[in-house]
Amino acid sequence: MILFMTFLILLSAGIAGCTSQAPSAGPASTITPAPVANTAVVSPANLVLQPQEIPGNFTLVEKGERHASDLSDWARDHGWMSGYYVVYRKNDPAAPSGTVIRQNISVYAEKNATLAVSDTIDGFADWIVKENAMNQSVEKISIPAIGDATGSLKYINKGDNSGVYMIAFAKMNVFEDIQTNGTAADYETAKQLATIAAAKIR
Repeated sequence: MILFMTFLILLSAGIAGCTSQAPSAGPASTITPAPVANTAVVSPANLVLQPQEIPGNFTLVEKGERHASDLSDWARDHGWMSGYYVVYRKNDPAAPSGTVIRQNISVYAEKNATLAVSDTIDGFADWIVKENAMNQSVEKISIPAIGDATGSLKYINKGDNSGVYMIAFAKMNVFEDIQTNGTAADYETAKQLATIAAAKIR
């Protein structure tokens, strides 16, 4: 589980634009578009989920700025400006050790935050299918629209059957992804948190 958690954190560090744009590995309907609104002028640190907004059995364990050097070429080439992240760990003794919810926030120039949703969901799913199918499987998940574009998936480590849920959305010029390596119930929590996070973008 410790090795898996390391993989999760490394993946999250550059998740926006983690691969080049690629054809979808599944139905395009998993990306839910909506009309793009105006640009928000925000500091990403002001958009993080606060402890009082997280279920009581999660504790803040890490937070900090994201840096361009940590991100992909795609993100830098598409006007990435600034970012922030937070990690909350589950305290429930009945939960698998190392269960977390992580929020990554990126502010982009103009409308490129919307493009980051498909780059993240479609691109990552396509990479698993083409390059890492021996070790992982991936499934796109339908999700109600959040913000201007939305996508969701689950990928599974075939070695130990552990998995990660990922929700990506964009609103105005802000892209976010929320991930958890917990259960289906934790994924439902992540969906609620994504809605709360989107409401902060104005």
